[in-house]
Amino acid sequence: MYYKPDEQQLQLVVRVFTDDFSKALSIYTGEEISLDPDSQTIEVTEQHITSYFKDYFVVHDLPKSTSFSFVGWEYKQDQTHMYASFNNMPEIKALEWSNTFLFDAFPEQKNIVTLSTAMGKKSFLHTQDQNFAQFNFEFPTN
Repeated sequence: MYYKPDEQQLQLVVRVFTDDFSKALSIYTGEEISLDPDSQTIEVTEQHITSYFKDYFVVHDLPKSTSFSFVGWEYKQDQTHMYASFNNMPEIKALEWSNTFLFDAFPEQKNIVTLSTAMGKKSFLHTQDQNFAQFNFEFPTN
């Protein structure tokens, strides 16, 4: 994730193994999904990916003016890269999110989220039991 307050945007880049994500999408949709661009229409695949993304990567407590935008995806044989953003995002004091990507298909799945801000980078580990994370942009004063 890249938080860019000057652009009022939170940009997301997700990288997953294609086979794993195909399995998760198949469970999610109830139909056999292949991410191979030759196997289905791109529009149908994008609709499934967009819905999955919105349901399994949730940013909490955003203002109503903030909108989600699925930018696109790239099929790279063994990996799939997805791009999305939250737009019209005012400067915030804290960012909270849940990441449950692939947990339905792989209960032992571990996801690493790296948040890049003007303050630097911080990584968070998400598991089935701990899928929520929070980052405070302001430091407490004592």
